Amino acid sequence: MNAVAFNEGWRRRKYAAFDIAGNSTAGRTIALDLWGTPREIYANANFSIYSAQTCNAKCHFCVEELRPASRGGALAPQRTVEPDDGIYFANLDATLAALAPLSPSVSITGGEPSKDVRLPRILRTARAHGARKLTVTTNGSGLLDRHEGRTLVEWIADSGARHLNISRAHPDQATNAKLMVLRDGLPVASLRDVVDTARAGGTRVRLSCVLLEGQINSVPRIVEYLDFAESIGVDNVIFRQLMRTDPRTVAENHVVKYSDRFRTKLEPILDALSADPRFTFTRQIMGYYYYVEVFRFRDMDVVFEEADLAALETTKRTQPGVIHELIYHPNARLASTWQPWDGVLGPA
Repeated sequence: MNAVAFNEGWRRRKYAAFDIAGNSTAGRTIALDLWGTPREIYANANFSIYSAQTCNAKCHFCVEELRPASRGGALAPQRTVEPDDGIYFANLDATLAALAPLSPSVSITGGEPSKDVRLPRILRTARAHGARKLTVTTNGSGLLDRHEGRTLVEWIADSGARHLNISRAHPDQATNAKLMVLRDGLPVASLRDVVDTARAGGTRVRLSCVLLEGQINSVPRIVEYLDFAESIGVDNVIFRQLMRTDPRTVAENHVVKYSDRFRTKLEPILDALSADPRFTFTRQIMGYYYYVEVFRFRDMDVVFEEADLAALETTKRTQPGVIHELIYHPNARLASTWQPWDGVLGPA
């Protein structure tokens, strides 16, 4: 392990050690005028396009459900959708144009974007604006669906997307379907075809796996998962600790209860990896409510992430006026939070 690059205190304190000037990836904020209002935005802020398509999985650990629950709300009331394509894409164009001086990384997420009929046009729009580091995150179920004579994964690769993130909780098909409550998930052979098509088009596929007690919850299980990823041509995997919610405001729904019950703690795993010669530490990434460590395993990038929605609220209180995230909601409005009613920024 690289003793010079690794900071022990960051692993222990995590997002509590986040400092924009001292250890963030950008080290600064940018002043930007958005529709006549001056804003201060973190220079490496991500711009997320939040798909209006309801997810066809019912993961017991669903992050989309956790976010509003952490603030005492529910998902359904906040999913208001702009039905008019003309308005939706005019506002998306205006938003991408307004954010151009920031040149944010762009992520398309959901919901379930692979089942969103608007996705090909969203991809074309993002490409037309020169979206930097374009990423699509999906459960994969619609990647082989055909749109205008092409599979969706072909549309994604042709858009210049750098990454295609596919959520998969377990290598075994039946176990994965049970954990994600997803009947129409891609079988392994189809997943391999998706990886080959994406890679041929210049898009790198990453598998995303949650750490769950009784499932992928230890270094040996992680290695088994990495063996599976390697067998289908994937060289990039992220393992996530189930996100924590804010105990001061949380509405305890079934997803919150499941997450608290089955959360596997990441820190002991990181300590074990540090002593494992098969893994080589690469770097740490400090976020305003998340903490990331990256390792190399054989020829693979292996990423570990921990996040806490209570820390997100703390940062918002202690850094008022600083925008860390930008979300284009299904209602065709840009906001600085994952709740469409909070932190609305435009368009005018």
